[in-house]
Amino acid sequence: MFLTIFLSVFFGLQILVFITFRRFVRLKYPDSGFLKIISNYSLIVLNLPMIYILFNRRQMHQVPDLIYDLIFTPYYIFLGAVLFIGLYLLIGKLIKLPFSVSVWILNLFKKTRQMLKEFFSKPPVRKIDKSRRAFLTTTTAFVSGYAFIGSTLGVLDSHDYEIVYKDIKINDLPEEIAGTTITLISDTHSGPYMDEEMMRVYAKAINDLRSDIIMIPGDLTNSSMQEVHPFVNAFKSLKANKGIYASLGNHDYFSNAEYVAKVVQNESPIKLLRNDSDIININGKDLCIMGLEDTRQSRSNQDNVIMKYLDITIENVKSKMKEQNLDYNEIPKLALIHKPYFFEEMSDKNIDLILSGHTHGGQVVLAKLGPVNISFAGAVSKYISGIYESGRSKMYVSRGIGSVALPVRYNCPPEITKITLV
Repeated sequence: MFLTIFLSVFFGLQILVFITFRRFVRLKYPDSGFLKIISNYSLIVLNLPMIYILFNRRQMHQVPDLIYDLIFTPYYIFLGAVLFIGLYLLIGKLIKLPFSVSVWILNLFKKTRQMLKEFFSKPPVRKIDKSRRAFLTTTTAFVSGYAFIGSTLGVLDSHDYEIVYKDIKINDLPEEIAGTTITLISDTHSGPYMDEEMMRVYAKAINDLRSDIIMIPGDLTNSSMQEVHPFVNAFKSLKANKGIYASLGNHDYFSNAEYVAKVVQNESPIKLLRNDSDIININGKDLCIMGLEDTRQSRSNQDNVIMKYLDITIENVKSKMKEQNLDYNEIPKLALIHKPYFFEEMSDKNIDLILSGHTHGGQVVLAKLGPVNISFAGAVSKYISGIYESGRSKMYVSRGIGSVALPVRYNCPPEITKITLV
């Protein structure tokens, strides 16, 4: 379902740009056969790299660097710009839609059709229309330039990560645990846009922060179970004196989640929590870390399966604590939950801090207006990135370090977060 929606938007915006470009060429250069050929076949020719990617995405890491730099990098830049221009054109058409529909209806009747013809033929109206066209042409040129510059920066800087330092207050946190540090990364998406060499760079940056705990809430791989091998090769060097924990995300279920989990558990220092928990001791006080399973769906509406996983995990925690004569309500609890969408429901479960990802912070963010994030992710949920509160619970949503769909990040750099519990 997600792939169908993505491809519909992906090709729909391109077709809109293609039709607009072809119309412009035919009106502006009616006698240019060369430009007509370009306008007729550009959509197919320029999407040949995407056809290759769709059928060979699991082998993209095998593409030689020279070919990738000469063909795929320019293609990603071009595509990012075209999608931005297509969005601009679509917004313009939606704004014009009520007027266009009204004119279409009036043209159905002879009398009103004649009135419209006379109105639009008046010199002042024609002058205004000419000025409007000149304004739209200039605006479109500006938007196109902005789109190509932004897309170029978004592709070339897609791994220009930011280290975010954040103090998070936990209610009734024992003094012995206060000051505990956690390095959070999410959405690695080992695969076509995240190779082993780049993940080694991230692993070194994480180790350099020297946090007590490292936590990774899902999407270790992108779409193939084989992608787990470069992941563990890169991150088996991770070190944290109180433990390294991860949960699975929806992309880890795209191929074979059981295989991914087995390799992570057997070939790396990462402890994978699958509706399970670990209770660690810090300076004589206990801290509970939970991790939930996920589903392969990306949707933001209610997911009863994940809610069931949450209930199962909490019951497992309570049972484990009962065996150790511990009180569930007195021990601080952290949870790795890949999708942040269900925070309000989760906050009723007496979890002090939820660590999530999934949204990539929007990945391509057209603008940020206070808490409003203008992106595809912002259109489906208010939980996009940063800290959120509900009752006694807090949630931090990471922008992640990987990319999906396209290796483009705009106004949204990859994030490694160092959290201090206070």
